[in-house]
Amino acid sequence: MPVWAPTQFPKHRALLLSAGLAGVMAVIAVPGVAQQYGGSTTTTTTTTAPSSSSDLPAPVAPVAFSCDKFAAPGGGDGAAGTAASPYRTAQKLQDSLKPGQVGCLKPGAVFQERLRANVSGRPGNPITLTSGPGSGRATLLGELYVPDGASDIVYANLKINGRTSFRVNPSVNGDRITFSNNDITDEHHGICFHIGKPGEGVAENITIDGNRIHDCGRLPSTGFDHGVYLNTTRGVRITNNYIYDNADYGVHLYPNAQGSYIANNVIDGNGRGLTFSGEGGTASSNNVVVNNIISNSKDTANIESYWGGSVGTGNRAEGNCLWNGAKGNIGQQRGFTLSNNKVANPDFVNRAAKNFALSAGSPCAGKGPGNPLPASDPSSSPGGSSGAGAAPGGGSSVSSPRARAARLKLGTSWIAAGRLRVSATSKVAGRVTMQARIGKRVIGRCSRRVLANRTARCTFRARLRVTVIVTLRPKNTRLGVSRKTVTRNPK
Repeated sequence: MPVWAPTQFPKHRALLLSAGLAGVMAVIAVPGVAQQYGGSTTTTTTTTAPSSSSDLPAPVAPVAFSCDKFAAPGGGDGAAGTAASPYRTAQKLQDSLKPGQVGCLKPGAVFQERLRANVSGRPGNPITLTSGPGSGRATLLGELYVPDGASDIVYANLKINGRTSFRVNPSVNGDRITFSNNDITDEHHGICFHIGKPGEGVAENITIDGNRIHDCGRLPSTGFDHGVYLNTTRGVRITNNYIYDNADYGVHLYPNAQGSYIANNVIDGNGRGLTFSGEGGTASSNNVVVNNIISNSKDTANIESYWGGSVGTGNRAEGNCLWNGAKGNIGQQRGFTLSNNKVANPDFVNRAAKNFALSAGSPCAGKGPGNPLPASDPSSSPGGSSGAGAAPGGGSSVSSPRARAARLKLGTSWIAAGRLRVSATSKVAGRVTMQARIGKRVIGRCSRRVLANRTARCTFRARLRVTVIVTLRPKNTRLGVSRKTVTRNPK
C-alpha cells in the first residue's frame, strides 16, 4: 500500500483556511487534494476540541499549500518524492526543493532528526516546508538549523519541538526566513528561537508570524532561556503570535537587535516580558514594540531594559496593553520611549486553557493577533529601508539591500585550468567570507579581514560551473551585512 494514495491535484497556493471558533479547529474542504492512506480526493479537517496547547487554534488563520514533493516515515530517501513514493526524512525533502516548490510532511508523523537548511529559494519565490495534505501537523523533533547563506525559506503549519536539541531550536542565521502558523516548544529544555549569532551570521528580515511559542527554557528559570531571542539581527518582524509560559523573556532583544517590528502579539505568563538590551559597545536600537498584550510576567516587569555599556536609541513601546507584571508593568525606563500604553486586565476567554482570545468588552480590544498591523512599522517610516530596520522618523540605521551590496565589488579570473580566483573589494572595514559551490555541494570556503577600500582574494579549485557567495560583515555592525553572488563557467 502506498504511503499516500497517488492523485493529481491543482495548485491551490495561498488558500486561506476559514478560522474556527475559539477552542475549535477550522473545517475546510480542499478539492483535489489526496488524503493519506485513502482514495478520497478531498481533504477535510474534522471539528474537534483541542486536547493540548498544540491543538488550539492558531493566532491567525493558517494558509494551505499545494504540495510538490512528499515525505513520510514509511518512505525512502531513494524514492521519487511523490505522494505514492515519498521520501523518508525531512532533510531529503527540504534538500530536494527548488525555488517556488512546496515540500509536505505527513500530518501526524514525527520526524526525529537534525534538519539543516542546505538549499535556498529566491526573493518572492521561497521554498516551503509544511504539513499535508490532510488534517493535523507533522512534528520536527530535533534541531532546526538555518545557517548564514541560506535564504528565502518558509516553515509553516508544523510542530517544532527542540527537546532533543543541544540548547537552541530553531537556530536561524540566514536571511528572509519565515515561520508561520507553527507550534514551537522545547518542553523546558533551553532557548527556542535564537536569531543571529556573532561568528555565525547576522540574520536579516526574518518573519515570525501567527505561531504559538511556549514552554521554552529550563525550570527553575536561569535568566538565559527565552521564547524568542534576537541576538544579532536586522529587520526582524514578530507579529500575531501567542508567546507564553517561557522560563525567561518572552522576547529578548540583546545585544544587537536592530530595526525590529514587534506587533499584535500576546506575551503572557513568561518569567519576564520583553527587554531592550545591549552589552559593551553594542546596543539594540530602533526597535518598535506596538499593539501587543504583555501580561502576567512572573519574575520582573512586563517591559524593561538592560544596558551593559552603550545605551540603545530609537526604541519605542507604543499602544500596548500591559497587566500584572511581578515587578510592575514598566521596569527602569532607559534606552526606550513610552507612548499611549494602557494598564488593563485583557480578560482572556480562557487563559488557563491557553485560549488568549479576548472576551467581549475587553479593555484591550483591538490589540493582539488578527488586528490590522499598526503603521509604526520601522520599515514603513519615510526614508526607511524596506524591512531592513530604518530608524523612526526617516533616519536609516541600516541601509537598503541595494546600498549594502554596493559596498562590495567582485572580480574573478581563471589563473590556471581548474583554479578560480575571486577578489572582493570592500568600501568599509570588516570581514569577507567566500563560499564556493558546485550545485548544492560546497567545495571551498575562505575568510579574510579587510580594511576600507582594500581587496580580499581567495582561490578555489573547480572544473565545473561554480557559484561563489561573498559576504561582507562590516566592523561597524550597524551598517548591516552585504552579500553578492558570482557564477562562472570552467575555463
